[in-house]
Amino acid sequence: MLVRRALGDGTSDEEVDTGLAHFLSYYRAHMLDNTVPYPGVREGLALLERHPMAVLTNKPVHFSRAILDGLGLLRYFRYVYGGNSFEKKKPHPMGTETLLRELEAEPREAMIVGDSDVDVRTARNAGTWACGVSYGLGMQGMKAHPPDLLLDSLVELPEHLNGRDL
Repeated sequence: MLVRRALGDGTSDEEVDTGLAHFLSYYRAHMLDNTVPYPGVREGLALLERHPMAVLTNKPVHFSRAILDGLGLLRYFRYVYGGNSFEKKKPHPMGTETLLRELEAEPREAMIVGDSDVDVRTARNAGTWACGVSYGLGMQGMKAHPPDLLLDSLVELPEHLNGRDL
């Protein structure tokens, strides 16, 4: 859809397919050129290491794994799922429900941490806790869909867990 919008009205499906193929090829080669973890993410993940964690993103799964691996963060996550891993994307709860089964957790024993209203709505749809972070792209959307907890840094999260094994 983003490629179709970028190419403008009247673009044929064939042109969209060609544009998407070009974008994906370029992104595959350059996705780590300017990608770095937000401040505190690496330290926060290390503090949360004893908790089972997973990634659920709408980005294609192979790019997500490659980015996490390239940043040295993949080791923190038991599972990584992308937008092409399930029949439906976030905010549909399908991916979260799968992760809950795989992690053998009940919804209220889990938390989705994210930077957008899509992440908060996904948590609500799955019945889990929602933690928003103030950095990233989605602060405006989180005003309409406020999370249970809002943090400026991931290193703040452990103090809010009250010893629960989330």
